[in-house]
Amino acid sequence: MAQVTFFHYIHQETVLHRMDGRLKLGCLFVLTFSATLASGWLSFLILLSLLSCGLVVSKLPLVTLMKEMKLLAVMLIIVFLTNGFHFASRLILMMLISVLMSGTTSLTTVKNTIEWYLRPIPFIPEVRIATMINLTFVLIPMIFDNYLEMTDAQKARCVTLRKNPIRRIKWLVFPLLSRTLRRADELIYAMEARCYSETRTRATFKPTHRLDWLILALCLLALILVAWYA
Repeated sequence: MAQVTFFHYIHQETVLHRMDGRLKLGCLFVLTFSATLASGWLSFLILLSLLSCGLVVSKLPLVTLMKEMKLLAVMLIIVFLTNGFHFASRLILMMLISVLMSGTTSLTTVKNTIEWYLRPIPFIPEVRIATMINLTFVLIPMIFDNYLEMTDAQKARCVTLRKNPIRRIKWLVFPLLSRTLRRADELIYAMEARCYSETRTRATFKPTHRLDWLILALCLLALILVAWYA
């Protein structure tokens, strides 16, 4: 089955893969906030350099990721032409942050980390919210996988040669929506069959390392520099 690489967890033995999920999520918040503050070439280059180093260290398949980014190239061009450099650059940074986070963090770690952050807040169902966010991260790659699989099937059947764009969109959107909803139902049935419950043993985290705090410090330094040059 056709499958895209970005927005998927790719197991590697790297520092970012072994990084504590709680600090990694903190880095995600810091980098996302930095991207919203970026307003010039210098701040954009600071964050782009940091994220590029992260992609190299994580040993993610960069060539494959760049090829698959073509799926969003048209959207980026439209955003650049309509909203200018600032909005397009922020969108690129957000995309790279998402790719780096999803490629180095397993879904179990994401769920346990979100649950850990929400646990001290009173009257908040932390397990339910963490599960909902986790299922979102499951469905988004599934949609991309279904899209790529269906476009490959349509190319094999020469559907892309038809000149009517409305019919081509119709033959793609409705089957994609139907398949996505069906996969979501299958996921729900699987959880019910395994007697899913919010009452479960709490996850435990290993002790953090100095390198994890160093990475967080680098992200905070990038935030300070971006805010300074904003």
